[in-house]
Amino acid sequence: MNQMVSLAAVGGDLLSLVSAFLMFICVLALAYWFSRFLGKRLKLAGSSGSKHMKVIEQLSFRSGSFGKGTGEQLILLKIKEETYLIGVSAAGFQLLERLEGEFEEASPAETAAGTPAFTDVFRKYTVSFRKEKGKKDE
Repeated sequence: MNQMVSLAAVGGDLLSLVSAFLMFICVLALAYWFSRFLGKRLKLAGSSGSKHMKVIEQLSFRSGSFGKGTGEQLILLKIKEETYLIGVSAAGFQLLERLEGEFEEASPAETAAGTPAFTDVFRKYTVSFRKEKGKKDE
């Protein structure tokens, strides 16, 4: 009789383990599906669908220590056949220059290559933090 009870306990444990594993797989599948859905949705929301205006390149940077402060941007914008360099800040935007010549949109590979590695950015900010902390200690 004790042997039957222990087999039932092992079977119940095995069943709960299998059901937990299946639930985990379902959660992963739902997270994958939802992230793809959300990515497509945000991509569509971010595109203006304009046929006369196109952002060729965009450079974002932050002033102040540790990226605090207002975010400024330089935007290379093509409107019909004209190309403009626009500066954007918290105060608004300003036309910096009307440019001559043709500019091509950066490919995703070039954009990724121009993005600094996390370790480089982290090292830069930790060094600046140590310098600021050293100045405060003096």
